[in-house]
Amino acid sequence: MPNWVTNKICTSPEVIKAMVNAEGHVDFSLAAPFPGEFPWDTISLRAEEMAEIVAGVPLHQNPLIASLEASNRSRAKLSDLHDEDFEQFIQMLRNHRKCGFLNQMDFARATWGTKWNACDSSVSEDQSEASFDTAWSCPKPVFQAVSQRFPDAEIRVTYADEDLGSNCGTYTLRAGAVVQSDIAPPWRDMTEQEQQRWTRFAREVKGWTADEKDE
Repeated sequence: MPNWVTNKICTSPEVIKAMVNAEGHVDFSLAAPFPGEFPWDTISLRAEEMAEIVAGVPLHQNPLIASLEASNRSRAKLSDLHDEDFEQFIQMLRNHRKCGFLNQMDFARATWGTKWNACDSSVSEDQSEASFDTAWSCPKPVFQAVSQRFPDAEIRVTYADEDLGSNCGTYTLRAGAVVQSDIAPPWRDMTEQEQQRWTRFAREVKGWTADEKDE
């Protein structure tokens, strides 16, 4: 399970409207749509490994993860793919040829800054604020893309990880650039006073009371 990051944005209604789909949910694909095709709800790991081999996708930068990927790829066989796996494999190669990404998740990690779309989103009645959760990180590239579309609008972002006090802060965008920011430093680099400050900040963003446990 990922750590869930709560994100809150405050901006003009026209910006919020540009990020919300017909169902009323914040949808990153409106800001940065996947240019390929992938009509399956789940991704076959066998198909993805074969596509990574054929497309020459580099191993992960983390040595431990790279070692695991290399081991998995060394055992991958085209003959092990079931019919649907094979169709996914072919479509991933088509996607990579077209846009450089195998599937939506591959695209999302690089372009949205998080592997999934927004979850549990809500929009204020006046449509000047929106909040939603994302896996592991704040989707800053999405906000930058929207900010570039509305260069005159100011977008204020507030976010906090469920790992209270870490991976949290605020920043303001204008024309795709950060014009103001106050971001928590790594936990190990904080003083005790800073840790207390950012923990209080994260609790407020998450809407958790001081007596709730960090579970």
